[in-house]
Amino acid sequence: MHKETPVVPEAASTQERPPARSAAKRRVPQQERGLKTIEIILRAAGEEIARGGLAKLTTKRIAEAAGLSVGGLYEYFPNKESVVHALASQWLERVKDAVANIHPSRTGCVDLIRYLNMTYDAVKPLYQKVPGVSVLISLLASVPALKALEEQIDMQVNALLTDAISQLLPYVSKEQCSATARTVTIMDHYLLIESLMRDPAHAALFETNHRVCRHALASHLMLLNEQAQMSAPRSASQPKSEPNSEQKSEKNPEQNPEPASWPAPRPEAPPDVT
Repeated sequence: MHKETPVVPEAASTQERPPARSAAKRRVPQQERGLKTIEIILRAAGEEIARGGLAKLTTKRIAEAAGLSVGGLYEYFPNKESVVHALASQWLERVKDAVANIHPSRTGCVDLIRYLNMTYDAVKPLYQKVPGVSVLISLLASVPALKALEEQIDMQVNALLTDAISQLLPYVSKEQCSATARTVTIMDHYLLIESLMRDPAHAALFETNHRVCRHALASHLMLLNEQAQMSAPRSASQPKSEPNSEQKSEKNPEQNPEPASWPAPRPEAPPDVT
């Protein structure tokens, strides 16, 4: 007699199966409570990374730090990789939002040097105060999914900076504005890493040199803008001036009619010489 193979219940097989190694969140919360839980989990993960690095990071540690059970964590993230991916994504999005909020269309800034300083000051706290940010930055180049996301955010940040510079200096070419925007992005990023993470003992010196570089770059662009404006045709560089009263009378004689002939002047009386 053939012996049937026992059927394993679906629930039991599901419990024994390890979580999928996916970077996606298990569910996307819609309510405020769920969003706050996500924020708590990511904050706890960042603090654990800052304390022990990625080598000691586990879902159990993250759950304990967030005040959740491991099962509660799995409702939102299938594994620690997905938590780290979400944390890095959140940091990149915050950098982009910080740059977007400093755009001249929102702040009313009209000076390029001030704008570059404001942008740097807005981004700097994201390198200083986000737990585990140094590890996240190192992951951006080594994890393909994060590298692709970083490149996407970089393009958006560069577009924001290019548009802002073009608005402040309308006579500078778009190509020059884009190259300058990319230069600023690279300079800010690596100077912040050097001064805050690798060599904080010389942070003040790095800050001074960084400020000099920003001012020199902005001054060069402002000079290019002024030269291009001076060489541009008059009609393109400034609005036409209103004609004066004499020009108006020449162009529109009917609006200022003059008599065909003026009466002869009356002779003056001879001076009294007596």
